Amino acid sequence: MFEDYFPKVIKQALEELSKIPTYGERTSSRFLYNFLKLPKEERDRLLESLIALNEQIKVCSECGLVSDMDPCRICQDPKRSKRFICVVEEPQDAYAIERIERYTGVYHVLGGRIAPLEGISPQDLNIDKLLERIEKNAVKEVIIATNPNLEGEATANYLIKLLKKRFSKLKVSRISHGLQFGSFVELADELSLEKSIEKRTSFP
Repeated sequence: MFEDYFPKVIKQALEELSKIPTYGERTSSRFLYNFLKLPKEERDRLLESLIALNEQIKVCSECGLVSDMDPCRICQDPKRSKRFICVVEEPQDAYAIERIERYTGVYHVLGGRIAPLEGISPQDLNIDKLLERIEKNAVKEVIIATNPNLEGEATANYLIKLLKKRFSKLKVSRISHGLQFGSFVELADELSLEKSIEKRTSFP
């Protein structure tokens, strides 16, 4: 039987890798076998970096970014304006925007997007903390930078209605220009991201 010949250590590793969101059997298998092709010295360095990551990484209690400190470096920076909040789905989206070195506000990580088919509702997202930050810091503008796809648009529309209802004088805008529908913020090139933020759409 197949189970008699298949190494148990590989099976266990594949099972653990498959627990990573979006990592199915094929992706996990591709990653594992490519990892095994590396020289042992490189595998050791990779494992050491992952162990260090696991031990040192934190989640910012203010904005939700993954960082090596809490609050994160962005939230601690006195040069960053807390009156401008850019709302993103995941931490990697914020760091993608940081690459353009134009945005000088802070971020707020939702921790996902509204996806009814996956059982993800607004109550599952980090929205209450966003409302608290808006009140606490007298926020002037919230820039919604969810991904330009069906789930991202649904999340943006929900936030726009909620924020305009709760804070009548708050400026709420949505990045749009420069990003193709169905794409992801974290994968966008810097020029497209820059245009998307500069030409964001405001909602009355």
